[in-house]
Amino acid sequence: MSCGVYIYGDSLMKATMPDQAFRYHFHLDELRDRYRSADFALTNRAKMGATVSKGRALVAHDVGRGLDARYALVAYGGNDSDFDWAAVAAEPEREHKPRTELSAFRRLLGETVDALTGAGVQPVLMTLPPIDAERYLGFICREGLSRSRILQWLGDVQRIYRYQEAYSETVAGFAAQRRLPLIDVRRPFLLDRQLPRLIAADGIHLTMPGYVKLYDILTGWLRQEMGGTAT
Repeated sequence: MSCGVYIYGDSLMKATMPDQAFRYHFHLDELRDRYRSADFALTNRAKMGATVSKGRALVAHDVGRGLDARYALVAYGGNDSDFDWAAVAAEPEREHKPRTELSAFRRLLGETVDALTGAGVQPVLMTLPPIDAERYLGFICREGLSRSRILQWLGDVQRIYRYQEAYSETVAGFAAQRRLPLIDVRRPFLLDRQLPRLIAADGIHLTMPGYVKLYDILTGWLRQEMGGTAT
């Protein structure tokens, strides 16, 4: 009997990559071919641009319709930690808030987990793969936004990295507090000597080797949890 696994997340979980013109393409089918297995039935509910609030609504919708799954991977935080960079460049002297403030992020993550648990589904959380702040700032400014004005507000470019890391750490802390399974994908990426080649040119998505590494980690967790094979 196959095990039902749902994935809730953003464009990372759809294996999204930019081309040379920074148009985005999904490569999930290529990864599905690599990880086909009779041991689990995978349903990917990831949406490009999704934040945890959109994920919470999607989980509520699925639960309302009857969610037939053993596990649900909940992987948000990247878009939540992002800013309105045009607004930052326009007024770098003002305070700017992320798309989802950390307190709201943690609360909505809890509501998402509670909805899954109430439906008899085991939530599984995931830390975030690291980003490349320099590449991402270049991507942000590619069509004319002022790098100097954005840096005026940031203080230093690595603040982009640190802010995203704070959301990843929040997920890890929440999982520990609630005693939920956590798949730590960030550490293996950080320890990889080839990390630059795993991150795409926009600084926030992965290359195909990066996605293979990500999904190897995820399916490795499933293999261990299920006591079977996932390839």
